[in-house]
Amino acid sequence: MYTKQFDSQDITKFLQWIAEARNILLVSHMNADGDACGSLMGLTLLYDQASMIGCSVTPVLPNGCPKNFEWLPESGRIVKGENDTQAWERMTEEADLIVGVDMNAASRTDMLAEPLRKARCHKVLIDHHHNPDREEFELVFSDPEISSSCELVLWLSQAMWGDRFLNREVATCLYAGLSTDTGGFAFSCEQPSCFEAASMLVRYDIHPAEIHNLIINTFSVNRMQFYGFALSERLRIYPDQRVALMAFSLDDQKRFGVGGEDMEGLVNYTLMMKEMEVGALLREEVGRTKVSLRAKYEVNVNHIAQQLGGGGHTKAAGATCKMPLDETLREVEKLLGVENAKPLDCNSKG
Repeated sequence: MYTKQFDSQDITKFLQWIAEARNILLVSHMNADGDACGSLMGLTLLYDQASMIGCSVTPVLPNGCPKNFEWLPESGRIVKGENDTQAWERMTEEADLIVGVDMNAASRTDMLAEPLRKARCHKVLIDHHHNPDREEFELVFSDPEISSSCELVLWLSQAMWGDRFLNREVATCLYAGLSTDTGGFAFSCEQPSCFEAASMLVRYDIHPAEIHNLIINTFSVNRMQFYGFALSERLRIYPDQRVALMAFSLDDQKRFGVGGEDMEGLVNYTLMMKEMEVGALLREEVGRTKVSLRAKYEVNVNHIAQQLGGGGHTKAAGATCKMPLDETLREVEKLLGVENAKPLDCNSKG
C-alpha cells in the first residue's frame, strides 16, 4: 500500500470544496499523453459521483484528446481549449474549483495558462512531476517518486473516499495512464505501490490486454511507414557517448501526414539498442521545437531538460524550446556531449 501520508487538513479542505462546488473544471497539459488523459477522466468520473447533484464537472485539454485515447470512458466530454479560448476564459471565471492534473505549473496548459492563473476560485494541483508551482495553487498533492499521476489519483481518492466511488470506468482510466507512464511497467515503477495500484485496478474487470491493444496497436499505414523512415533516415547513433537521437522537421511530418500524437513512444526506440544509455527525439512545430528525453541506468535526463526550460522525471523528461529545429538540435547535442562527435554510419555493414 502507498505509505506516504496526505495531510488530513488538506484532505478535509479538498472534500469541502468538492462538496460545495457547482462548477468544477479539470485541466491537464498540452499534447496530452496517457497519464494526462487517464487521470483527467478518472477524476472527472470520481467527481461526478462525489459532487453535489447538479454540479457541472468539465474536463479540458488544451489541444484535445489524442485519438488513441478517445476510447476512454466518456472522453467525448473533453473540451478542446484551443477551439475557443474566450469560452475557456468564461469557464474559469464561473468555476468554483479548478483541478490541474499531471502538470507541475499552469504554463503546461499553453494558451490556457493566463486565464487559469487569473481565476479566483479554489485551485488544486495533483501531480507527480518535480518542482510543482505551489504559488499558483492553494492545495498541492505532489509526489515525484510515484509512477504516474493516475497512481497518485488512486491513492488520493482512497484517502478521501476509500473504495466508495471506484468502479470499472474509473479503474479503466487510471490503469491506462499507469501502464503508459511506466512504458508497460518498464520504468518509473521501482516503488511497490505501483504494482499494488495495478493489482487493485485489475480487480474491477478492466481487461489489461484489451487496454494495451486499444492504446498501442492502433497504427495507421502512414504512421507505420513514418516509423520505418525515422529509424532508417533520421536515427543518429553515437556509440562512444552511448547516445541516440532523432530530429524531425515539419516537412518530415507533412510528408507522412503525422503529428505529435503519432510520435508518442517513438523516443523509446532509441534505448532498444543495448549499448545506448540516453535517447532524444526532437520534433519541429510552428515557432518552436519539442524535445523528449529518455535514459537508462544512472543518467538523469530531468537535469538536461531543465537546462532547456523543461523538466520531468529522472528517466523521462522533455522541454519546449522557442527555437528553430536546427538551433535546438545544436543545443541538445551540446548538452548530450555529442556536438563534436561523428555519428555512426548506419548504412554501413558490420
